[in-house]
Amino acid sequence: MIERPMDDNLSEAYFAELVKFTHDLTGITILPNRKSMLVSRLRSRLRATNTTNFNDYLRLLKSDSGETEHYVNAVTTNKTLFYRTPRIWSYLKDEFVPAWIKAGHNRPMEVWSGASSTGEEIYTAGMVLEEFRKKHPGFDYRIVGTDISDRVVDIADKGIYSGRIVDMFKTSSPDLFAKYMVGNDADGYSVNSDIRSRIKFQRHNVFKPFQTRSKYDVSLLRNVLIYFTHEDQESAIANVERSLRPDGLLIIGESETLSPLQTNYVCVAPLIYRHRDYKVEQAA
Repeated sequence: MIERPMDDNLSEAYFAELVKFTHDLTGITILPNRKSMLVSRLRSRLRATNTTNFNDYLRLLKSDSGETEHYVNAVTTNKTLFYRTPRIWSYLKDEFVPAWIKAGHNRPMEVWSGASSTGEEIYTAGMVLEEFRKKHPGFDYRIVGTDISDRVVDIADKGIYSGRIVDMFKTSSPDLFAKYMVGNDADGYSVNSDIRSRIKFQRHNVFKPFQTRSKYDVSLLRNVLIYFTHEDQESAIANVERSLRPDGLLIIGESETLSPLQTNYVCVAPLIYRHRDYKVEQAA
């Protein structure tokens, strides 16, 4: 088989079409200065699909739903760590969870991560909440992690980690690692079964409403808003609001803020938000 030469020059017209296609599909806005990044990430897809230029590839994208999943995997960034941003976990364990327990809720705490990537954040939340479950026999929790990419949802669901991710976790949080991670350097590590049994993962795009019967006490929406325009950020927050209890907690990423946006949430600590009506009630 003779391999056809590939023309990976992306014209401004086709770049604009891909930007629109990406936004319609995911809510993500690719900025003009990210054009070279897009070309670099899509070269492998041109080769894999035996398309020789972006015109043909765009035509394939629009006609083949199977390729759209590969496209989403190529254009989205999935970088996360265990116990990333310690201040949010300190707030959760020292402020929110004790108050939640004191309020006398007679049900499991419900947590949702709307951009859970490969799962490290979700499993960290599980470890933090497991600490409380051990100390408070009446306390329990359930965690749902969602992401737009089937590939990373599958990785998170398997939950086996190795290499640098594990080494960094061992260094940053040796106590949590020793308590809750099982495995070895050769085969990889995963969280213990007590935590895993309380966690599930599924595919979902935060750009769209989350169709669930549950209302959540905590929503982690971290390091995804940076890929949206202000208007789309407001839409994503509105979707979260529909699924978050009025007294719930919204946690965002280090490079994100809700202050320029028209939302119903106010900042109560760095990266931590509560519904403005809840704040008024507490102050009254």
